[in-house]
Amino acid sequence: MQSANNHSSATKAAASAAALPHLVVLGAGSIGCYLGVLAAQSGLFQVSFIGRESLALDAAVYGFTAQNLELRCYPLNSPAVFTSLEALRGADLVLCTVKAVSLHSLLPELGRYLRSDAEIIALQNGVAMQSWYQQFLPLKVGRAIVPFNVVKAGPGLYARTSGGAMVWSAPAMTLQSRLMDALSATGLQSELQPNILAAELGKLLLNLNNAINALCGLPLRQQLLQRPYRLLLAGVMEELLTLCRYRKLSLHRYTQVPNAVLPTVLRLPDVLFRLLASSMLAINPEARSSMWDDLQAGRQTEIDYLNGAVVALAEEAGLTAPLNQALVSLVRQKQQGQPVSLTPQQALQLLAL
Repeated sequence: MQSANNHSSATKAAASAAALPHLVVLGAGSIGCYLGVLAAQSGLFQVSFIGRESLALDAAVYGFTAQNLELRCYPLNSPAVFTSLEALRGADLVLCTVKAVSLHSLLPELGRYLRSDAEIIALQNGVAMQSWYQQFLPLKVGRAIVPFNVVKAGPGLYARTSGGAMVWSAPAMTLQSRLMDALSATGLQSELQPNILAAELGKLLLNLNNAINALCGLPLRQQLLQRPYRLLLAGVMEELLTLCRYRKLSLHRYTQVPNAVLPTVLRLPDVLFRLLASSMLAINPEARSSMWDDLQAGRQTEIDYLNGAVVALAEEAGLTAPLNQALVSLVRQKQQGQPVSLTPQQALQLLAL
C-alpha cells in the first residue's frame, strides 16, 4: 500500500510540474544558469537549460547552485540540460542569453521551434535589441538588462559578484511579470523601464570598461585602482555621454554616482577615488569582464556591440569616438591572435592620440 501511495504522489507531482509554464534558458552561461536556478526555486516554472555539452556534464555530476551576494546558496538538483534547439518546442517563456555575436545565425532558426504564443526575453548587451529580434520572430519580445556580474566559481556553482537591480522592458508581458515575481522571491531586485533604450545606453556606459579590462588582463578591482586605466575609462565614457547629449538621449542610472559625474570620479587621484567610490570597488577581488573570458577561450567578443556601438552611433550623428575606436581596433587584433596588451603607460598614450 505504501508503494502505491508513493507512486500516486509521484504521479501527481509530475502532473503538477507539467502544468507549470515551461521556462527555457537558451545559451545558458553564468548569467543564464544563475537566473534559471533562482526561477526554479519559486515553483512557478518548469525550468530547462540549453547549452554546451560541458554544461550538461556539469549538471549531471554536480547539479547547479546559484550563490547570491550574501553567500546564500540555492541548489537545483538534476537540472534538465539539453544541447539542441529541439528543447525549445513547448517552451512558454525563453530567456535568450546567448552573446549578441551569435544572434545573426540564431534568430532565423528560432521560428522553427517556438510556438507563436511563446514569449522571449532578450538579455544581450547592445542597443535596439528588441527591434532586431522582431525582424526575425513574430513573437512577443521583451528586454531585460542584467547590471551585475556572475562568475562560475566552481563546477555547477554560479556566484553573483556585484550588486544592482535588473531592468525589464515595460509594459511587462504576462510570463515576464511572473518571472520577475519568481526572482523577487529570492531577493533579486527588479524594476520596469518604459524607455528601454535608456536602459540599454546606461548599461553600455558601464560595459565600455570591458575592453580595457580584457586588454590589461587584471581583475576588475585591481584595474580600477590604477588611475591610468580609470583615465582611459573616463575618456571612453565621455565620448558616449557627449554623443547622448548631442542626440538628446537619456541614460538609465545603475550606480550611486550620476552618469554625468562618473568620468569626474574616475579621474580623481587614487586616494580620493578609494574614499569616494567604494561602491565601484565592492566587487569580488577575482572578478573580470566577460570579454576577458572570451579572449582567454578564443571566442569572438562583443566588442562591436559595446565600444563598436559607440563608434557606430557617433558616425550616424556625424561625430567621432576615437578612444572607443582605438579599443575596438586593439580587441580585434587580440582576437586575431596578435600579442596585444594594455599597460598603464599604453593607456595614457591612447589618451594622447
